[in-house]
Amino acid sequence: MRSFQLLLLVGFGQVAVAQAQETPTDSMSWEQCVKTATLSNPALVASHESVRSYEAKYGGSYSSYFPQVTANASGTYNHNASGQDTSFNSTSGTTYVGSFGGSSSNMLHQYSASLTVSQTLYDGGLTPGNVAQSGANYRAQVAGQMVEKTLVSYDLKSAFAQLLYAQELVTLTEQIVKRRRSDADMIRLKYDGGRENKGSWMLSESDCAQAVLDFHNAQRNVTVSQHQLAEVMGVRLKRSVTAIGQLVTQTPAVAPDFDKLAVQTPTHFEEVKNAESAKAGITIARAGWQPTVSTSLSVQRQDDSFFPKSSGWNADVSVSLPLFDGGKTYFDVRSAEASLRQALANVQSSDDSSVYTLVQNYSTLVSDIEAVTVNQSTVAAQKVRSEIGTGQYSNGLISFTDFNLIENDLVTAEKQELLSRRDAVIAEGNWEYAQGKGVIP
Repeated sequence: MRSFQLLLLVGFGQVAVAQAQETPTDSMSWEQCVKTATLSNPALVASHESVRSYEAKYGGSYSSYFPQVTANASGTYNHNASGQDTSFNSTSGTTYVGSFGGSSSNMLHQYSASLTVSQTLYDGGLTPGNVAQSGANYRAQVAGQMVEKTLVSYDLKSAFAQLLYAQELVTLTEQIVKRRRSDADMIRLKYDGGRENKGSWMLSESDCAQAVLDFHNAQRNVTVSQHQLAEVMGVRLKRSVTAIGQLVTQTPAVAPDFDKLAVQTPTHFEEVKNAESAKAGITIARAGWQPTVSTSLSVQRQDDSFFPKSSGWNADVSVSLPLFDGGKTYFDVRSAEASLRQALANVQSSDDSSVYTLVQNYSTLVSDIEAVTVNQSTVAAQKVRSEIGTGQYSNGLISFTDFNLIENDLVTAEKQELLSRRDAVIAEGNWEYAQGKGVIP
């Protein structure tokens, strides 16, 4: 019964292979994935809009350098049913009451307009401080956008490499299923001929069933990897996607200057701009101790039904000097100075962390690339060993235990070689991310 179940499982595996080959798919190259992610990744879209928001705030911070112009206009329609009209002259403070023409009702029309221009001449450095702080915040946001781009670039490379790995793993496990099936058939013939024991035959069938299970898992992993790639690109899958490419990694430059690379990263630039923003905050806080000087010019015109037209203008200059605010400005300055010291410490901490990350990721990348070469050599050796072992076992020169060990070593070596190529590509993405580099423009 168990043998029948194992054979049935293998049969289902072969059917699954045929169905997978008939499934319609869309092919995507690495360049297509980059283009799609650049346009559709929601994190990139949000980051772009955030930069635009800070850019607008930066532009608005210059408004205090320019005069403020205000226009006012009003119109009044007054109907007095008793035959009297009442009008108040705002200039003289006189009220006129009278009856005109003996009519039982009279009407009064009144219109006025004014134009005021005001300009701040000096505000203790508040406006320059706000401009400097808004500019630093805007540039920090630009640097933050670069950080987001490198992160999406890393996620995209990892997801693309994972899909390539999953696709190759399906092909590899399918080959392993065929080899395990062939081995099991050979052992069954030896068992039927009385040259092998039942345990060896049952173990070979179990190995074959495990190979089928690995194949099924590899197929499911393809679906998961497809959706992982779609998530990074910011799209919804309507059909299966096939990644076009190879798991190949380029060897990085020898002995890079990690300290120099650390101060060229977007993270360093972002922290520096945050420190500049904190420095401008001190200027803004100290403005609370400075006088404010402003001027304004106003022009008015008034017209009504019964009195002559009137117009006039006035200009004034005002000076405001803060004397005591309960210590608010003092504590604001102390807080701003502490924020600057914190920001400068963050710059140093960020640079130190970047150096460590760069060293670590570079070491990992070099090790993974070397591992690929070693694993490829191991696979080549294990294949030769398997060919020799198969011939020796079929001729009765080695035992089943030795033959099974050789076959297991080959399967392990093939899977490890494929895994190492995927890990090397992901390590390359980590190294690029640590440098602040990426494929997203």
